Amino acid sequence: MAAIAFATLGAQDAPAQDTESPRVAVMDFTGFMLGESGNSVNIGKAVSAMLTTEFTVRDGLNVLERQEISSLLQEQRLGLSGRVDESSAVEIGKILGVQYVFHGAVVSIANSLRVDIRAIDVETSEVKSVMKMTDMTTNLLDVIINIADAFGDDLDLPPASERADIQPIPIGATIAFSRGVDYEDKGEIDNAIEQYEAALEAHPNHRDAQRALDRLREGGA
Repeated sequence: MAAIAFATLGAQDAPAQDTESPRVAVMDFTGFMLGESGNSVNIGKAVSAMLTTEFTVRDGLNVLERQEISSLLQEQRLGLSGRVDESSAVEIGKILGVQYVFHGAVVSIANSLRVDIRAIDVETSEVKSVMKMTDMTTNLLDVIINIADAFGDDLDLPPASERADIQPIPIGATIAFSRGVDYEDKGEIDNAIEQYEAALEAHPNHRDAQRALDRLREGGA
């Protein structure tokens, strides 16, 4: 079972309902994944991609895709280096034109996972939510869904219109997907496709790997 600590700041002061859906950006999380063999991989980008996907199936949220975030920041000639903090999250949020920015850190060692995420209200510069979860790495999708549910409850949003089939994701599939995201960000599309295919081979129901693979194949058509 996941252990979760969820703290909400200023929830009582939240507006009743905006006429437009809240616009949300999930920044790449910092962090690493260290397997039993000692090999490490950047898991932060993968978790960011998975949380973005989970938000997109929620009515009442307007979610920026990772590729859209990258493009908008490049247009402003803004390169991200190092960890995003509250101050930089507010500035980035203003550039992206979003109401909420998510940032945080992820660490996975063997089959032990810890996720720390904060949601920043760009307009007020306040920390809207703080979410901390620990679980087994194989329960990564369950962790992602719990985080999305907690934030959705905080904003009084309706539940997800679609729900992923929650199954344990093998460590190897998470490693392959993480590498795929990293290759894609570097523009090494053939290597990215190879890793996404490896993730699906290890876990055929990996929604995010299939989504990424479909996107890259359509782009190359």
